[in-house]
Amino acid sequence: MSGKGGAGKTTAVILIAGEYALQGKRVLLIDADGRQNLQEWWKRCEAKDNLPDNIELITAARQTTVQQLLENDANKFDVVLMDSPGQDTVLRDTIIAGSHIVLTPIQPNQDEIKAAGQAAADTADISDKVGRVIPHANFVTRITMPAKYLEAYRLVRPFVQNLQEGGYDSYLLATELMERNCYREIRNGYGTLQMLDLTDSVKKGRAEVMNLVGDIEALLADEETGVANG
Repeated sequence: MSGKGGAGKTTAVILIAGEYALQGKRVLLIDADGRQNLQEWWKRCEAKDNLPDNIELITAARQTTVQQLLENDANKFDVVLMDSPGQDTVLRDTIIAGSHIVLTPIQPNQDEIKAAGQAAADTADISDKVGRVIPHANFVTRITMPAKYLEAYRLVRPFVQNLQEGGYDSYLLATELMERNCYREIRNGYGTLQMLDLTDSVKKGRAEVMNLVGDIEALLADEETGVANG
C-alpha cells in the first residue's frame, strides 16, 4: 500500500509472490488497484507463455468483491497478496482490515516518506476499528549507490522511529531492494524473478527478495508471539 504512484507496489508484489511460489506455496494475487498493473503483467506473461506456477491472479475493483474473495477463496491458498489502490477509499480500508500485514515500499524521496506516514496512520485507524493489531512494514526500494547519499534516504529510519514513538505499529524492514534491471524485466512478461536465468544480477536480486520475505515472516512471527502472550 502506498498513496504515491510509481512507488514500486506492483513490482514488490510480483517479487514476493515469486519467492513464495518457489517454496511450493499456493499464492493468490488480488489486483485491487484501478490501474491494473498486475493484470497487465499477467497478460504479458500469458502472451509470452511465461505464466508462473503456483500463482493465480484475480482482479477485484470493488469492496464486495475483495470481501468475497477473502471470505470464500483465501483459505484455498497459502499466501494472499493484494495490490491496493493508491487513493484512500473504502476498498483500501477493506484490504487493510483483511490483512495480517501491510507493506509500504519507500523510495528515497520526501513524497514517498509522506505516503508511508499516511499508510501507517490508515493502518492504525483500521486496526482500532477491527480490534486487532495489523503491523505496518516499510521497506526501502529502488536504491542506487548515489541515492544513499541523499538526505531523504537518511531520513527514512528516524521517520519510522518517530512513527513508533507516536504509537504506530510501524516498522522498517532490514532488507533494501536495489535498482536492478531484472526487477524491471519481469514486468515485460517474463514471469517472476525466480523464473529468469541465473545471471549475477538475478542472483543478487533473488538473495535480496529471499531476505525481504524472511524479514516479513519474522515480523509476522513476532506479532503472533506478542498476541499469544497477551
